[in-house]
Parts: sequence; C-alpha cells; structure tokens
Amino acid sequence: MAKAQKIEGLDCVGDAGEGIRLVLLTRLGEMCGFREAALDWSDPEGVHDMRVASRRLRSALKDFAPHLPRRGRFAEAREELKHLARSLGEVRDADVAIGELEKLKGDAPAEAAAGLEQLLGERAARREPARERLSRALSEEAAEALQESFSGAVEAATRRKRRRKKETSGAGGESDSGKGRGPSFREAGRAVIAQSWEELEKLSLSLYRPLKPRRLHKMRIAAKRLRYALELFAPCWDGTTKAFAEEVAELQGALGELHDCDEWVAECGALLSAESGETGGGTDQSEARAQRRVAGVWLLGHFAEERARHYRRALLCWHAWEQGDFAARLVACLEESPGAGASS
Repeated sequence: MAKAQKIEGLDCVGDAGEGIRLVLLTRLGEMCGFREAALDWSDPEGVHDMRVASRRLRSALKDFAPHLPRRGRFAEAREELKHLARSLGEVRDADVAIGELEKLKGDAPAEAAAGLEQLLGERAARREPARERLSRALSEEAAEALQESFSGAVEAATRRKRRRKKETSGAGGESDSGKGRGPSFREAGRAVIAQSWEELEKLSLSLYRPLKPRRLHKMRIAAKRLRYALELFAPCWDGTTKAFAEEVAELQGALGELHDCDEWVAECGALLSAESGETGGGTDQSEARAQRRVAGVWLLGHFAEERARHYRRALLCWHAWEQGDFAARLVACLEESPGAGASS
C-alpha cells in the first residue's frame, strides 16, 4: 500500500481554511495519480492504492465537513467521488476474494478443491463487469472532469471562507480562537482527532456483542478514520501522534480481518442455504452442486474459526488500551503546543 503523500507548504499555526485547501487538493492529486496503475489489470495493487487514496480523501472531507458547504457544487463533486470509490471497491473486493480463494485452494482438502475452483471461476466472471465499470469511471475524460470539478469546488469553498474571515477581522470581530481570526489548522486538527476518538470510544461497546457484525464494521471504519486523522495532523504535533496511529492501526487491522471473515461467513451461508433445496438437472450439474457444497462447508468452518481469532485479537487490543489509559495519553498529547515552527 502506498504511503500518504506529504502536504507541502502546510502551516499548522496558519488559517485552517488554507490548510484544508492544501490537504484536499493534495489528496485529490494523489488519488488521480494512481489512475494508470489502477487500470493495469496485471497488478491488483494499482486499484488498491487508488482505493486507499480515495478513502483518505473522503475521510478528510468528512473531518472537514464543518468548514465546507453541504450543497451545490461541492456536494456534486462529493457524489462523483463517492461513485468512483464504489467502482474501485467492487474491483478491489473481487481481487481480494480471488486471491484468497487461490491461496486457500492450496491448503484445502482434495474433496473441497474442485468446488473452490468453481467459486474462483464465478468470482472472476463477476469481476469483469466491475472492471468495465471502473474503466468507464477512470476514462481520461471522466478523470479530468472529476479533477476539474472537485478542485474547482475546493477552491471556491475555501476562497469564500477566507473572504468571510477577512471581512469579520476587518470589522473587529473575534473568532473562537481570538485575535480576530478563525481556528488554525492545528486547532481544527485537535477538534477532528478528539471527535474521531469519541466516535470510536462509543462504538467500542460493539466488542462486547461479538455476534453483531454491522456494529463491529462501524467500529472498524471509525478506527480507520481516527488513524488517518492522526497521520494527517502528525506534523502539527512534531510527529508524536504517529505512535498513536500505529496503535490504532493494530486495532483497525484486527477489525478489518474480522470484517472480511464476516463477509465470507455470510456469503458461504447464503450459498449453502440457496443450494440446500436445489434438485434436478443432469449428472454434471448435480456433481457441480455437490462440489460447491463441500467447498462451502469447508470455507464456512475455516472463516468461522479465523473470525474467532481476529475477534479475540481486537478485544485484547482494546483491553490493553484501557489498561494503558490510551484516552488520557492521547488527550495529553493533543494538549501540548509545539512551537510556531511546527509546520510541514
């Protein structure tokens, strides 16, 4: 996975609006820079890198929502980005599933291998239309239109914000941070990280209800957003938030593996349920159904066992945070005020 691009020219003690502009435009360029790699079907990492870049951009958009317009041109650009992210996700999910089946086929017992081969073929067939949709979404014309509309919306939104602050300052108005100005980028970052942590902490109760996969999935997303925020604003705390990001990455990884297992368990369960009542057809069809059922049972057992392992890992990670007072350590870190030179 490609690392996030550094935000050049970022001034942590400067105006938040200017920092937001730099972040969003950098993340947009970073994502669009993976276009050619994402369309190279010989290497699935291109799609993965572009998808991660799109997630970082969308996470930043959510973080900065209080500073950005909710309607009009900006809302339209956000919808275009959401559509692209969905297309990337469809291809990436198919790539991951195919890779997992290929790996498991080598470990599976002989009686399940034939059924796994069938499931591989079905997955590959489903990936083709997803690739076609992504190719359309990433055509040169579509990519240029997205970049132009999104960057234009960002420039317009942040320009209006800066103009309003200048007018307020000129009229002698005071903002929350005083000195007649709006919040600095670091102050905005402190609020973003604090809110992201609050969301994750609330969702942590999901760990005590291990058979509720949707809640655990929401917790995973919250952990991912917190990690992205800790990484994004690291320059504003002399890099000290990166250590917290690494801890969050451990929890996110466990919850991510858990979510993948939940997806496989649901799919295998649906496959077995659908085919349990099927009868008829020729000998070849009956044999193929039997092979898929054997493979489905084996996969269901495998991922149920893996799920328990990843759940335990996530639970113990959170318990260690409680024992080590993660929340208090994070608050203490955010209360520190690095010197004015803390810029990127």
